[in-house]
Amino acid sequence: MAEAIILIGIPGSGKTTLARQLLRSPAYHYVSPDRIRQDLYGAMEEQGRWIQIWNHVEAQFLQAAGRQSIIYDATNYRARYRRQVIELCRRHQCHPITGLWLNLPLWLCLNRNQQRDRHVPEEVIIEMHRCLVLNPPSLSEGFDRLMVKEDSQEQSWLD
Repeated sequence: MAEAIILIGIPGSGKTTLARQLLRSPAYHYVSPDRIRQDLYGAMEEQGRWIQIWNHVEAQFLQAAGRQSIIYDATNYRARYRRQVIELCRRHQCHPITGLWLNLPLWLCLNRNQQRDRHVPEEVIIEMHRCLVLNPPSLSEGFDRLMVKEDSQEQSWLD
């Protein structure tokens, strides 16, 4: 049975960097709405039509089902977003479903955002952070495991 890892965190928290570390293993299939936006619309910044993007997410889960574990790389800053992807994982018999919440300080994520080629507007990051603080991920959402990283150390979780 393939596992699912659902990344959670605001822009600049290190989700994609962590995904790259995990992807060193061929056992993982990477699913990213940002990458899908790039493929569909030519730019990750282009929000596009969510139903179209979600259809591609579902297709990628189906492609990997039973053969590879899945890394889902999105902010997942709202509980309903997390529940939606957990439900998708369950439909494809992913087990365990692990939430990895990169709960780094807002100031650090805003600083990292300024260093990136693709800037997310600060007010968007602040609102995502507010949503996560008010409704943090929990096992009650359907995760089998939930891990939280709260420091800014660059050390890998994989060491």
